[in-house]
Amino acid sequence: MRIGLFSDTYVPQVNGVATTVHHLAEEFERMGHEVYVFCPRVHRRHRDKPNVIRFPGIIFPFERQHRIAFGLPARARRVLPRLEIVHSHTEFSLGTLALWAAKVFRVPHIHTYHTHYVIYRHYLPPPFRPSRRLTEALVAAYCNRCDAVTVESRAMEEELRRYGVRVPVYRYPSGVDLRQYAGPLEHDMRRELGLPAGAKVCLYVGRIAKEKNLSFLLSAFAEAAKRRDDLYLVVVGGGPFFRAFTEERDRLGLSERVIMAGYVRGKRLIDYYRGADLFVFASKTETLGLVVIEAMAAGLPVVCLGEMGVTEVMKPGDTGIFAPEDPVGFAEAMLKVLEDRALRERLREGALRRARELSTEAAAKRTLEVYEEVRAARTSRGRDHRTRT
Repeated sequence: MRIGLFSDTYVPQVNGVATTVHHLAEEFERMGHEVYVFCPRVHRRHRDKPNVIRFPGIIFPFERQHRIAFGLPARARRVLPRLEIVHSHTEFSLGTLALWAAKVFRVPHIHTYHTHYVIYRHYLPPPFRPSRRLTEALVAAYCNRCDAVTVESRAMEEELRRYGVRVPVYRYPSGVDLRQYAGPLEHDMRRELGLPAGAKVCLYVGRIAKEKNLSFLLSAFAEAAKRRDDLYLVVVGGGPFFRAFTEERDRLGLSERVIMAGYVRGKRLIDYYRGADLFVFASKTETLGLVVIEAMAAGLPVVCLGEMGVTEVMKPGDTGIFAPEDPVGFAEAMLKVLEDRALRERLREGALRRARELSTEAAAKRTLEVYEEVRAARTSRGRDHRTRT
């Protein structure tokens, strides 16, 4: 099958969508399919595989980590007519191209809804910020122009139905590449970050952004740190809230206990997961929470809020704990896991077991099933140009 994946973010960018699209392309290739990734150019030094088609792009002025693609490179013009499936992972520049390609070349279009845009409107200043109702209407309008939509949690499925999405919606998580977690540790997080021997390490991985509820997480860690002098929080990632977060950390007197590790990628990131004692996560806006699955794949117990997509992948009491949105209560949940060795081992085993159910291979197989169901539905309606004479 010739598959086109359309995304406004892709590796080497570090975020959940870029990672998901990359893993999907890799799994499809392993299964023998012909896959093309359409995405913006990030910088000229990055070397792509031959199946990645980069577009010229400009930085989105209100969120500089993202780019807006434009133009239609000659290679894209050659490949687009040959596609049998269009699969978009964005509603913006390359999402628009996906809509156009699916319509012009009369092929099925599947869209994956990754981002809870209603919560992200604060990135646009007031003159450009759409209302909540308009945002919902725009999302529904895009989805309803596709043949089907996939989401990663029941919460997002219900959200889209409330917006007015009428097309079929398939729900399943994207998963992680478990092959990357095999083998010995190559990177010692504690040594690299200069942590003292015997330190208990809580790990956060993700964007340093307002919607990740990091001020609350910092307050909860501050409560836990009062009770244990050997407790440290390692924060991996970057983003628009980085400066405000570090200033808040310093005001709380935690500059030596909260370590900003910056962007960490690949095997080093996996080894950071494997070298920590506990994963902490306080976001309430996740469509899935891919980093939670990554942590579980490393056998790392999780303490988080039971909100949105995280509830789809976490099994409280088996892989981790859903803590209350109260700094003291969250801190107590953290300390409970850190101080109870039997509980921590049980959660570690449960996390590994759950991660095996959420592999990228399983997600790719389910995605192919969706493709086939959508193609069959189009054929039965006589809409697929490959069934016409």
